[in-house]
Amino acid sequence: MTKFARFVLLASALGAGSALANTDTKKDVVLEMDGRIYAKDAFPESCAGLFKGTGCTAESLGKFHNESKKEGDLVHALSTFTGPEGVQVIEESWEKDGHVQKAKIDNKVLGKQMSLEVIAGNKIRYSLTENGKTKTSDDDNEENLVVPSTLMSYIRPKFPQILAGEEIKIRMAVLDRQDAFTFIMKKLREEKSPSDEDILVLEMKPWSFIVKAAVSPLYFYLNPKTGEMFAFEGRSALRRKIDGKYKEMDSRVAYEYKINAFNLQKAKTSASNDALQTTKNCSDGGLLGTGKDAKCEVQSQ
Repeated sequence: MTKFARFVLLASALGAGSALANTDTKKDVVLEMDGRIYAKDAFPESCAGLFKGTGCTAESLGKFHNESKKEGDLVHALSTFTGPEGVQVIEESWEKDGHVQKAKIDNKVLGKQMSLEVIAGNKIRYSLTENGKTKTSDDDNEENLVVPSTLMSYIRPKFPQILAGEEIKIRMAVLDRQDAFTFIMKKLREEKSPSDEDILVLEMKPWSFIVKAAVSPLYFYLNPKTGEMFAFEGRSALRRKIDGKYKEMDSRVAYEYKINAFNLQKAKTSASNDALQTTKNCSDGGLLGTGKDAKCEVQSQ
């Protein structure tokens, strides 16, 4: 991996989420999850079943925590990556319906503070502060623009297309480079866990041949019924200290959800219950659904 691969800080994505400990009420929390981060080249043998959904409880090199909260019509995600010596990276994002509005990264290991914000005229503004100097640049905003912590929010509504075998094109903003790069997300395969639960494996790889030469694909392991990601494999935002220097590393991550308001199965059940509750007789002028999907139900007498 070259230095260019640093931008693939997608381990945080892996969940839309966010998190320093919140001492306030969690009534507005829509997502909270933890992750155990392991170096791929030192992955514990006892965790061989990680990608089959059996989890991994062995001591990890680092930890990930995220918590997402509703703030008006936005979702604010706060994520932390913690290594043996403390917090290395703090990431924040604000998104609306899966579309990033603002993002910030404080990389304590690299001594960099980075941000992105959607500004007037459908533009985005990057900012990078390093060694006391700040530089900014503007670029066009795009409908499929994401940052790591908004990735899952963006693709969640596209699950039916992904399951059907369609490829989803994503523009991943790389705050470190003040640029965005195109990736393709697709279903790699479907398999079964030892307990016969369904597993969906997604692959995300660069679109450009040039970027492909520097960046390896990333793999996401999900429960297709809930949309919850339980494992990830790929480059991590966390770095490993070797000979006094922090080095990039490929990782394997085990996730555990504490709160998930985006559970697809729950959402489906809730929608079905709502539909049943709003079903009315056509003679009463009742409609099932709203807008162009509105319809009435003819009931036998």
